[in-house]
Amino acid sequence: MSDEVTHFDAETAIETGRGRRKGLAFAPVAFVISLFAPLTYAAAMMATGVGYISYDLGFNTIALDYVPKIATVAMILSALSLLISLFKAPKTYGPWALGAVLVSGAVLAGYYAYELRLKSNPPIHEVATNWDRPVTFSAKLIEARGPDAHPIEDAPYVGRNVAYEWAGQTVASINAQTCPLAASIPGKPKDAAAVARILKDEGYVVFGRSDWRVEATWEDPLWGVKSDIVVRLDPDRTDIRSVSRQEAVDLGGNCQRVMALMERIKG
Repeated sequence: MSDEVTHFDAETAIETGRGRRKGLAFAPVAFVISLFAPLTYAAAMMATGVGYISYDLGFNTIALDYVPKIATVAMILSALSLLISLFKAPKTYGPWALGAVLVSGAVLAGYYAYELRLKSNPPIHEVATNWDRPVTFSAKLIEARGPDAHPIEDAPYVGRNVAYEWAGQTVASINAQTCPLAASIPGKPKDAAAVARILKDEGYVVFGRSDWRVEATWEDPLWGVKSDIVVRLDPDRTDIRSVSRQEAVDLGGNCQRVMALMERIKG
């Protein structure tokens, strides 16, 4: 009888453990390693969301810096394990290696999509309906925002070292280009109590109110980042301003919130 080992015999040898000596069992290890990136991301998100770590550490450092590096290393190891498995033991270890590649690839694809969104959105963190007469924040709300939050300015602008396309432009000018429908609501305004109810219905926590102004805070359900919104009630118009606390780029979030609130107030 021939001593040659057929392809079937090789697979059988691996399944019975003889092939493990050649290192083919690295595929399951690669799969476990591929899980490090999404699990680290999830842990950072939960820790940031409950306030255990700061947004800067959780999102800017761990999520945007460490996790992509972990995913890149995992992808290299996963691709290597897939090549080995396909040539040596596709039935036994191929699924493990393929799973590792898919997990790592999904994480990296998510970051690529995020980078595209960053490039397609201006580097701003606020939207207002009236920059000729900016909506003001109360001293108590500014204090509640904390010393690390973005400052509330009457004429904010984008620095020249941030993004070439938007460098040096005022936020008012950028709002006009990227959120052109954000404008004062003409006519007699709703009373402060009605506006407060609308804000609560939209998921805001009302911070304070007077006859002419209602302040509220919106919190992201995942990362726990906050944006503060102020509605000013003039006799002949209503104006809104929404400003993120920590986000360097809001990816259009403040515009969406202002537009949604405008529709509710108009209705």
